[in-house]
Amino acid sequence: MNGFNLLIKRVLAPVDKQLDKLTSYKLVLYFLYVLVAWGLLGSLFKKVGFQWYDILLSVIVLAVVCRGINMLVSKFMNIPRNVESDLITALILALILSPGSSLNDYLILAIAAAVAMLSKYILTISRWHIFNPAALGAFVSSEVFHHYASWWVGTSFITPVVFVGGMLVLRKMKRFIMAGTFEVVALAAIALETYLNQSAGQIWHSLWIAIISAPLLFFAYIMLTEPFTSPRHLPNYVPYAILVGFLYGYTKLKISPEEALLIGNIFAYIMEPNRRLTLQFVRKIPEAVGITSYIFSGKDRFKYQAGQYMEWTLSENATDFRGNRRYLTISSSPTEKDLMFTVRQPEQKSSRFKERINNFKKGDRILADGLAGTFTLPKSDSQKLAFLAGGVGITPFRSMVKYVVDFGQKRDIHLLYSAGSKDEFAFKDVFEQARSFGLQTTYSAETIDKGTIQNAIPDFAQRTFYISGPYGFVHSMEKALLQLRVPTKQIKTDFFPGYGA
Repeated sequence: MNGFNLLIKRVLAPVDKQLDKLTSYKLVLYFLYVLVAWGLLGSLFKKVGFQWYDILLSVIVLAVVCRGINMLVSKFMNIPRNVESDLITALILALILSPGSSLNDYLILAIAAAVAMLSKYILTISRWHIFNPAALGAFVSSEVFHHYASWWVGTSFITPVVFVGGMLVLRKMKRFIMAGTFEVVALAAIALETYLNQSAGQIWHSLWIAIISAPLLFFAYIMLTEPFTSPRHLPNYVPYAILVGFLYGYTKLKISPEEALLIGNIFAYIMEPNRRLTLQFVRKIPEAVGITSYIFSGKDRFKYQAGQYMEWTLSENATDFRGNRRYLTISSSPTEKDLMFTVRQPEQKSSRFKERINNFKKGDRILADGLAGTFTLPKSDSQKLAFLAGGVGITPFRSMVKYVVDFGQKRDIHLLYSAGSKDEFAFKDVFEQARSFGLQTTYSAETIDKGTIQNAIPDFAQRTFYISGPYGFVHSMEKALLQLRVPTKQIKTDFFPGYGA
């Protein structure tokens, strides 16, 4: 099994390396651009049932309205907007609503876009929007104006592109379980309905049509998995996907795809009520050469687990092409009164995000939400652990180790920490303090390989490994562990769905 896993890692390594360079938002945005372009091409060759100029004009109307509403409302309410969000919503609406062909049609599309964008600010609880914006816009368009969602993206000409791009999105966001469960349940519901209609001989045909000539794949890959309105914790993926899958597939209920998703959004929020934190900058701490921590107050009674991550958003819209928000690990421990994240600040020109936070003054605001992540300590403190950290990938381990120290836990942990030089090792004081609680730390300013692991951690076969760091580091450590025949169930890697410099 380890040999097979190693082969899969090698095959996917080039793909993962490219995906690691994009935030999840950029990936989805580029994917939607491709789908619209492919749809326009299909229209030219009569593979799509709409005129190319109607599609193009509809995209323009939706994009202008989404961007305009987002800019105006965010400025009026003094809330930062995501620079990709309005375009993503506009393109999704363009792919699921029938393109306009008259002034009245374009007016309805504009209203749908306005509803979608306004829902992000109005239909919220603790500043957390509940409904998928595009699904809500499509619902209003259908119910109020009878401009129904055709989901024309679900045509056989576009389906292959949807599948390939969707696989990349799921790979990036680690949502295969959610999307796969939905697809299985939706197809089972379709098969059940076909059977109950005494058309057992048509079951395979119905399933094939649902896959290649219906929006099932696009719905699963883009709509269902939208991070703000779907569950963020793995145990809740399955019940959410089962509910939406059945509502989607069992058409006797007369529930449209967008209605199925909106019901699922409510269910997801009930399972995982979340809130957006408005935090105030306190101070920054230089941890090592090129590595800086930023501390924020205002978490109140906010609860999280050591090793989890959040999405952090600048409270201003001025940014660069990489956007104004990042997924970053919480490097503070739940036992500490403030929240902290830690980043590498490059010597040369960095992103607008990093430039801005590095110039924060006391009291400057940042927004934090979307708590997620399963890269956390096991419940049993008797389990032997090994932490492999590369560079700024040390951040979740700082959170975990500080938690262990503050609670006085005894845990058998070996930390193998790699950096470019001895001056780049951060949090040495915390790790030194943890020695009396069972932590062994090995620092390496050289490349770590399987020989390094064997020498530093002789009982490696008995340990569960946690790996965190840049993509290349994580990939090489996984490869080394698999070569050492460490079972995949004993290997955990840190993950957040998109990060830019």
